[in-house]
Amino acid sequence: MNDDDTLKKFEYFKRENEDIQNIGKPLGKGAFGVVRDIMINKKHYAGKLIEKTKGQKSEEEKYGKILRGQNIINIIKILSGKIGLNDYDLVIMEKASLRDLGKLNEYIHRCNLLKTLYDPFDEVLGDNLLRFYLKQIINSLELLDRNYYVHNDIKPENILVTYNLVVKLTDFSLLRKVQNNNEAKIPGGTPGYLSPEYYLYKTVESEVARKQDYFALGSTLYFIKYGKNMLKYKKYDKENGILNADEIVKLLEQERDYIKSGKMSDGEFIKFLCSLIEYKPEDRPSFEEIYRNIWLNDNIEQINNIFSINQSEEEKMIMELKKSDFLIKKEKERENDNYLNLENEQKNKGNKKDTIKKKKNKLCRFRFKKKE
Repeated sequence: MNDDDTLKKFEYFKRENEDIQNIGKPLGKGAFGVVRDIMINKKHYAGKLIEKTKGQKSEEEKYGKILRGQNIINIIKILSGKIGLNDYDLVIMEKASLRDLGKLNEYIHRCNLLKTLYDPFDEVLGDNLLRFYLKQIINSLELLDRNYYVHNDIKPENILVTYNLVVKLTDFSLLRKVQNNNEAKIPGGTPGYLSPEYYLYKTVESEVARKQDYFALGSTLYFIKYGKNMLKYKKYDKENGILNADEIVKLLEQERDYIKSGKMSDGEFIKFLCSLIEYKPEDRPSFEEIYRNIWLNDNIEQINNIFSINQSEEEKMIMELKKSDFLIKKEKERENDNYLNLENEQKNKGNKKDTIKKKKNKLCRFRFKKKE
């Protein structure tokens, strides 16, 4: 589905629903849908277009009313329509003000904004920032856990962040209910965040099914800490098209050695991260053990201070972020101008040298003629 086709489908929903005032720019694109900015009653929302299997409800439609919380992207309403022979849903969700966690993490380290904006953020950079993110993601997982759901696609791109750094879990396309000790099929996910059991078994007992999310949480924590994806599965079993157990164990051991080699990392952090990415699901911690982890609850007062940011401070932060975006752009323009000026100066120097040489040559010719 190309951008022109999806835009036409969004426009169809606009024609059919008077509340929709405008279809804005794309906000994201995944395997299960395209997201665009939608304006309804002068407010901006995220609209996700999903093609449905005939007669089936989308996952968002099934679970949208149940999963509502501070750290979950809340679904406002779902519009259904038939375009040609296919059924579609337009899922209208609240819109996170900033960007996904991966991009925000890169942005913060590049601009070093938090050090300059608010006192509560002075000591946030580093492991406290990780704890701040993780505690909110774990709050969203607690809501899933309480209702016997597995998200199956925890990753930085599915964790959105508002301007005052409130984390919102999104994309419930792969959400599945697991209970009563039945076998649960693993529907898929994103390579690098998928747990080893997906490649080895495809189905797991419902009791350990939730631990797939804990493995993905570990991969996400790894990404935020080290700025790169944890596992890159490149070698596949040619016959079965999947990795074998030995290869996965080897890859995980390499990553665990890399984590343990970090001289600047706290010992409790290393233990926590390594426990999340254990090869066997039964060796990973339970939700209760994650929630009460020593490293995660260290410096709890400083982390709680971050939550005290109010609405007026959030508006101030928006202005600072916009200003910094402007300044970064200006800095780049200045660098380009300086580069061009330097180039011109070098050219002019070259031209000056030429003119000096010419003058010297003229002078020499003049003297030579004079002597004659």
